[in-house]
Amino acid sequence: MPISIKPDQGQSSTEPFQVFWGGPDCPSRTLRDLLEERIHAVPFGGEILWVTYYFRDERLALALLQAYRRGVKVRIVIEGNPRTGAINSRVRKLLEGKDALGDNFRALSHRLIDNRYLRNSRLHEKLYYFSHPIPSVLVGTFNPSGNIPEDPDIIHKIGDQDRGHNVLVEVLDKVLVQGLLAHAHRMFRMTHGPWERFLPESNRVISSGKTRILFFPRSRRKDFDEIFEGLGPSCRLRMAVSHLNDRGICKRLFSLARQGVHIEILAHDTQRRVPSWVEKGMLKNGITFNRYVHPEGLPMHNKFMLIDMPDRQLVTVGSMNLSVRSLHANHELFLISEEPFLCQTFQQRWAEMLFEVKGGCHAASFTDYP
Repeated sequence: MPISIKPDQGQSSTEPFQVFWGGPDCPSRTLRDLLEERIHAVPFGGEILWVTYYFRDERLALALLQAYRRGVKVRIVIEGNPRTGAINSRVRKLLEGKDALGDNFRALSHRLIDNRYLRNSRLHEKLYYFSHPIPSVLVGTFNPSGNIPEDPDIIHKIGDQDRGHNVLVEVLDKVLVQGLLAHAHRMFRMTHGPWERFLPESNRVISSGKTRILFFPRSRRKDFDEIFEGLGPSCRLRMAVSHLNDRGICKRLFSLARQGVHIEILAHDTQRRVPSWVEKGMLKNGITFNRYVHPEGLPMHNKFMLIDMPDRQLVTVGSMNLSVRSLHANHELFLISEEPFLCQTFQQRWAEMLFEVKGGCHAASFTDYP
């Protein structure tokens, strides 16, 4: 079931985050039901603003349309050219047009390539803003990409995200919420192109307390790279990752392992998302590597890291994979935090997923290079 940090669970009413999990151990459609619940909670005069990649859930689309018609300011921006073809087309038909959201709906497509890896940029963020009952933003890994009735062919291609491992972190901190809302407005209204990575807005860091948020694409990579700096023999790095194919990241991990950092990786099972050369390289360098293989083919779509150092612990989470496209082309969101309860919550989920892998007889787990 979802983990929700609330006052009666030992957290104060001013706690800046809540965490909601999806997965095989949670009720099916937990995260999409959370989104629908939040839509219905926004009254006349309120605001809903979503930025997301896949959007196939027609019931959620209709709920957004109903909110718009009752006087809620609803704006939606989705990826206009996703990897899996016309996957968003039915929701687009529901929401775009004068009789629906009209100019308040945008399908964003990039037509120009500006990076040395020759990857088209895609809108891969997952950001869901709600003005009521209090202003908050849900960010993380979950797309509303399921539907009823379901199309088995599409689910075979993208995975059942309503039942697979996913997470949404609800941001309640006022400074972070304001920064995320400003970013979402910018994503909705601006002209997008190759110049974006060089703009000050793209390279800014939203910070409050022990948390900061980065946006990609960006030219200033130091803000991302510094999470790996200072790691040594007394440090531990745990990574749940659905896509891992960037050679620069892999070389950095190999180097850290040779320096004595204890690294553990839990990766999605497909070779497309995590190629065999990545796995072999990890094992060769003494990195503990597990593939999540579910008997029903449910995905491990989480994207988070836990970094333990002698003097502190931090967690990262967001839409960003450790892939070439995510790191060098896509619109992505990356949250870094030293908030103790966030670290504890993600550490607990790591243990639960690893227990599933080790004890469920449906995993490929290796610690030695064959």
